[in-house]
Amino acid sequence: MTAGTLASCGSSSTQNAPSSSAPAPAPKSPSSDPDQAVKDKVLSAYTNMREIQIKMASDGDLHTQDLARYAGGDAATDLKKSVLRNRSANIKFTGRPGMSPTVTAVDTKSKTATVSDCFDATNWKPVYKDSGKTVELPEQRLKYPVTSQATLEGDTWLITKVTADRTKGC
Repeated sequence: MTAGTLASCGSSSTQNAPSSSAPAPAPKSPSSDPDQAVKDKVLSAYTNMREIQIKMASDGDLHTQDLARYAGGDAATDLKKSVLRNRSANIKFTGRPGMSPTVTAVDTKSKTATVSDCFDATNWKPVYKDSGKTVELPEQRLKYPVTSQATLEGDTWLITKVTADRTKGC
């Protein structure tokens, strides 16, 4: 995943307060977002689908049962097709893509949700399995927005459609 921003920790005070006088951390308050539990489940489905995608691209196996737990419809079909194309071309991927997904919409009545992500393939490289040589690709954007649709199937959220927009950066 992507590296977070580091914040500087410091104080303008020249004296350190004794640790015994430091206030206890406040208990974590429940989220004021009524859809937070749904958003957490959708985000979990998305990140797990991406982890399986990374594994599939690395080893060339379809991992069909694992994928079916987090993706369905066009999303699952497209991921499998990609693996099969790469396998037939003797290509695997090394490294990891960067991601920063957020759930941007939830519709509990229609049982759908939308995930927006900035997918960063800068450190996720296609190589030839036999030689390990980097696959020469046409010039293309490596960091681009991706919008995914999720659908509630029974009690499980599945990513059902993934749309990348390589015409834009993020």
